[in-house]
Amino acid sequence: MFIRDVIRDREPYSLRASASVLDAAEFMAQRRIGAVCVLDEEGKLIGVFSERDLLNRVVVPRSDPAGMQLGQVTSPLRAVISCDETPHQALERMERIGTRHLPVVDGEKWVGMLSMRDLLRVQLSEQGHELKLLHEYISQ
Repeated sequence: MFIRDVIRDREPYSLRASASVLDAAEFMAQRRIGAVCVLDEEGKLIGVFSERDLLNRVVVPRSDPAGMQLGQVTSPLRAVISCDETPHQALERMERIGTRHLPVVDGEKWVGMLSMRDLLRVQLSEQGHELKLLHEYISQ
């Protein structure tokens, strides 16, 4: 299994750096997501905005989210994962940089976001398949 398989049927969520932080928070709340990719005006991936960014860079400093642009508080891009890499590689990368979200790229093009929750679903699915095979083996 590759990352492209994990995100295959998902809409890639993103916002422009010029959007307000309030708009970003509403966007994330409506979709029940913890982070969103941030793109510049040309559509190039520039970073990730997460709930943690909202808390540490907007709420705690008591900034006005409606008057602040997303690009001002977006975490810089620290890592990405390629479509042709594996969930295991993604988990290792997330652990190494201390994040729960990785933007997914196909070459130079941004195509989506991978979350720790996605990787947990993959692992549970694989374990369920293994248990089924073991049960079938024992039943024979």
